[in-house]
Amino acid sequence: MMEAEIVTGQSLGVFESGDLLIPATMLRPDARYPTGAGRIAHYDRNFRLKAVAETGRDGLISGMALDIAGNLLVLDPQARAIDRFAPDGRRIAALGVPAVNGVAPGYGSAILLPDGDLLLGEHLAGHEGYFVGSGQVLRLDAAGKAIASYTTQWNGGVGGFLGVTHIALAADGNTLFHLSETGPHIYAHDLAANRQLGVRYTKVDPPPMLFGLATIGTDIIVATGAALRRIDQASGAHRGDIALPAGRGWANVVAGRTPGQLWACDFFGGRVACIDAASGETLALHEPGYEKALTALVEIA
Repeated sequence: MMEAEIVTGQSLGVFESGDLLIPATMLRPDARYPTGAGRIAHYDRNFRLKAVAETGRDGLISGMALDIAGNLLVLDPQARAIDRFAPDGRRIAALGVPAVNGVAPGYGSAILLPDGDLLLGEHLAGHEGYFVGSGQVLRLDAAGKAIASYTTQWNGGVGGFLGVTHIALAADGNTLFHLSETGPHIYAHDLAANRQLGVRYTKVDPPPMLFGLATIGTDIIVATGAALRRIDQASGAHRGDIALPAGRGWANVVAGRTPGQLWACDFFGGRVACIDAASGETLALHEPGYEKALTALVEIA
């Protein structure tokens, strides 16, 4: 059940400190995979709804991030588009990326690097048809020019067509961690050398699936569906789990703007939880109700 909405066409509200932005795709009930009209919901720091904007795309928003200019990037790998909203909420031109073998890649994750460059993870890695892709990572400079491509590992997930679905940067500023959602492995990649570093962690306890990931301090935090798992960045050792509110859809995690805080996203339940990483305490639980659409979150600093 979704709360009353303020639909503002293709514009959001002005971005203010503490605001939260989440995907709010309007799914078609008859779609084989979650697919529908792309939308973003914009909340203030007290989780009061400010606006809901339409992207005009048909797909599933899988990732969101801010670029060096503070523009919101909205990544829809099914629509093969990266839409952008300026800090004043205006819809601006989509981010253009090079085609691969004549096909627009389906990017679904992004992170901003300390030097202002942007990394894009290619969500799709199928061999043909709707999910075709190569599952690589693209690097853009602050002007949006492609300057590097990284040949990353991926395992396809349970469906076989998922590439680099989630990415996070290590504390060293050079090692990229990434995974294929629903697969068991977290991989590492040396960006400076463009070298695969292999598997850093494998989930062997049932179900052997991993979802979204983030980094905080010297830990990788990875969503396992029912909890958040702490993994040592250097050794790959399992350092314990953080319990989440009951449910099995906790499929993404984002480092908060407040040091030591995490945001967890419940894909099945359409919920957002704010977690204290040190104590494991749930500080807040919001239920906007975008079931099977709430895949990501951006918090404005």
